[in-house]
Amino acid sequence: MHRTIEIEQLLQENETLMEHLALLDRLGLPDAWICAGYIRSLIWGLALTDKQDIDVVYYDATDTSEATEKQYEEKLKSWQPLPWSVKNQARMHHKNNLPPYRSTCDAIAHFPETVTAIAAKLTDGQFQLYLAYGAEDLHTRTIRPTPLFSKGKPKHAIFQKRVIDKDWDKRRDLRIAYQFETNS
Repeated sequence: MHRTIEIEQLLQENETLMEHLALLDRLGLPDAWICAGYIRSLIWGLALTDKQDIDVVYYDATDTSEATEKQYEEKLKSWQPLPWSVKNQARMHHKNNLPPYRSTCDAIAHFPETVTAIAAKLTDGQFQLYLAYGAEDLHTRTIRPTPLFSKGKPKHAIFQKRVIDKDWDKRRDLRIAYQFETNS
């Protein structure tokens, strides 16, 4: 719990993140969060790269059009010209060949790595943090697959490819764990 509080404080003190969360809140999307690598990089104090976008996820089963997502991206870009990426999690289960997600947080819990299954948002001006698998792997900089992407599972190759594509296997400051452990 102590590490979760540390992460919350670190993120809340980041003026840029808080500005981005306020823009997302202003957009008014249902169950919307900024998530994944953008948040992880902020926690680890890493500079954002040119390849990195600001991942926005939301859940709206009434409109699963990609065109609608692009409209939201353009609106955010008109407010702040950044590489916004907006995805409605009510449709993303198709891309991942999974049963429908029940919410944005359910979708986030199905991301490939525990340190990517994280998100933040503002609700009525109050900061909220979602850590699908807790704070430990973020604290220890351990890249670990979520249960669906764990060793021996059909989607494990996706996790392995991400480790290589992101050069995580070449970084000395990271530990790669190929199995999801329930005691982590």
